Amino acid sequence: MARKTKRPRRRVWWWVLILVIALGAILAGYFLAMQRDRKDGEPVATLDQKQIPLEGKDLTPGPTERDISATGTPVVSQEIMPADPESREAYCKRAEKDVRDFFQYLSTKDYIRHIQETSDPFEHFLKIVARLNSKLPIPAGESADSAVLNSNIYHLFRVLDRKDIRLIREVMANEADTLEINIEMLFRWLTLGNHCPDPQGLRPTQEALYHYAGFFLNTIGGRSYLFRRPFRLRLLGTYYSLLIIHEADKKGRNPYGIDPFPHIPTLAKEISLYSDFRFQEAYQVKLKEIEAYYLQRR
Repeated sequence: MARKTKRPRRRVWWWVLILVIALGAILAGYFLAMQRDRKDGEPVATLDQKQIPLEGKDLTPGPTERDISATGTPVVSQEIMPADPESREAYCKRAEKDVRDFFQYLSTKDYIRHIQETSDPFEHFLKIVARLNSKLPIPAGESADSAVLNSNIYHLFRVLDRKDIRLIREVMANEADTLEINIEMLFRWLTLGNHCPDPQGLRPTQEALYHYAGFFLNTIGGRSYLFRRPFRLRLLGTYYSLLIIHEADKKGRNPYGIDPFPHIPTLAKEISLYSDFRFQEAYQVKLKEIEAYYLQRR
């Protein structure tokens, strides 16, 4: 009888030990990534804050030029759009065209054809979005329920197949030079919401965006996934997740009560230390704006 009473304790301490080791590995990866990126960074140009689009919701203007990277990689064209209501239709068409042009460009790359053979990269991307939209992570509650923690840790690997994950990794690796502006372009398209029609239901729901933003910003499973990615990708993922949660919070659509405020100082400091960002100044301005919003309400 004595042995039976001790087994549950051993099992609990075993899981505690695993959790401590996992957290230690995450922190170690973080500091190693910071050191590596500080050594390998190369300065890039920055644009004026007024020209940089940071939220897909308010139809803000984009850069005034079509950028071409040093390697000849085309970057999405984002001309300044007039602020009058009549420009909404043109803006929506531009956002849709930018995304389709990007995936059309990917279809010409050998590394994409090697993975997909004859399939269309844009169609594959839409299938990935549909899979992610059909099964949402839980963006809070890991400390109260170990099942939620376990589910979040393996979420992306359960929803996406190997081909999906390989495609995403290949694009991030081969398009690294234009990663920042292309992520911004995809963010604008994903967060168009009710501003632009979506009769075919290609874009994810606002609920799905909220769940995934909370997943990457607020959970061990989501953050550990970002910590395994390159440093600048982790910063961008955290930044855009924070924007989505902030927007949902302003509109009263934050059912899990996720608080983005504690993430702002750390993220702002990390971005300030990473000079490789093309829009570094704009990110910092936006984070100060969000920080001021929450300080006024505390």
